[in-house]
Amino acid sequence: MHADGQTGPVETYTPHRQTKEYRAGSESSRGSAVPLRSRKTSAAKPDPREVARLVAAAQRNDRDAFGHLYRLYYRPIYNLARFYLPQQAEDIVAETFVRAWSGIVRYRDTGRPFVSWLYGIARHIVADERRARRRVEPRSELPDSPTEMEHDDRIMLAMGMERLPAGQRRVLELRYLLGLSHPEIAVLLQKSVGAVKAQRWRALQSLSTILTTG
Repeated sequence: MHADGQTGPVETYTPHRQTKEYRAGSESSRGSAVPLRSRKTSAAKPDPREVARLVAAAQRNDRDAFGHLYRLYYRPIYNLARFYLPQQAEDIVAETFVRAWSGIVRYRDTGRPFVSWLYGIARHIVADERRARRRVEPRSELPDSPTEMEHDDRIMLAMGMERLPAGQRRVLELRYLLGLSHPEIAVLLQKSVGAVKAQRWRALQSLSTILTTG
């Protein structure tokens, strides 16, 4: 537990492997059997004006400003990486911010949350890593039967998420892993808040069906 009373990974701008533990709870959603809940902490969301100032400074090669962005957005990127690839989560976070530092000069503010840009980088890294693992993982290391994996709810949930249509998966990742609000997701996806809520609900229902029927 941190000094502020929160649980989670310790956040420092050092892109090397560290030992971390993260304990995530589970919560059903309106009768759904899907153990997902939005990421909420007592800390206030980053001020968009302050984020814009930090981004502009980082684009002028201000490493301290970028380090501040790292500390602001470490947790949501870590949540996404750990959900799909827990053993590689810290490496994925490090690679995400290395690429972000390299590309931030090309970043343009389009009115969408800055974390959505980081999310796009991290999502590509996660997808590439998962594809690579499927290509090279020795067959002897795979479970003999599906039932051997059923004891790990996170693995089953991640596998179910991968089977969702891309649009539905994205809404769930933005809401439950990155912790964006419905209005923030609506801006990002250029949809109404009502449409985002409807898509989230359909995604949860689809995920519940996948998890219960296999």
